[in-house]
Amino acid sequence: MNKAIFLDRDGVVNKPCYHDELGIYSPRTVDELIIFPYAKEACRQLKKLGYQLIVVSNQPGVAFGTIREEDLAEITARIQSEIPEIDAFYYCRHHPAHTGECDCRKPKDGLFRQAAEKRGVNLSASIMIGDNLSDILAAKGCACTILLADTRIDLLSIMEAKKVFPDYIAKDLSHAASIVQDINQNNNEEHTSRCDRCWRLGHPHAADVRKNS
Repeated sequence: MNKAIFLDRDGVVNKPCYHDELGIYSPRTVDELIIFPYAKEACRQLKKLGYQLIVVSNQPGVAFGTIREEDLAEITARIQSEIPEIDAFYYCRHHPAHTGECDCRKPKDGLFRQAAEKRGVNLSASIMIGDNLSDILAAKGCACTILLADTRIDLLSIMEAKKVFPDYIAKDLSHAASIVQDINQNNNEEHTSRCDRCWRLGHPHAADVRKNS
């Protein structure tokens, strides 16, 4: 399989954590890890479509010292045991404030290039599913991008301000899997503004942004 579905981790495969003082953060131990109940079936559907499933995730907590390497490895092992359809995990463990600049921290595309080289992935036949505009920007070499987002009034304004436009917006990974299935069946026009759950982002600059990034 030379095409892949790239998945961000927190917010896509598992719930991000929240604390009143800390705000939103990645799980730091297995005890904090909560995998979305629909993630396993969604990944099974994506796997059946002939894609490698590859997690690409920023984990700056390693650089900050808020999560140990062994805890990150344990979290990864738990996710893979629950969702064996996931083939590989690529993490950026850096943060500019602690480790300086790197080429793998999204929105840079280093994690994608690593996967392409090590796993023979054809990026131009691959799809990125993430919940942050940095995921969309990092996936400039992919054929298609899907942003997971609950309906937010400010979302389109943020995209316009940052000039970052996904191809589709979906509610969650399960819904994204159905979009990918339709893409493979050439039924992707089903996901338009007439759909009550998502829309295909027909912004005139969407394709140009990915092509020229």
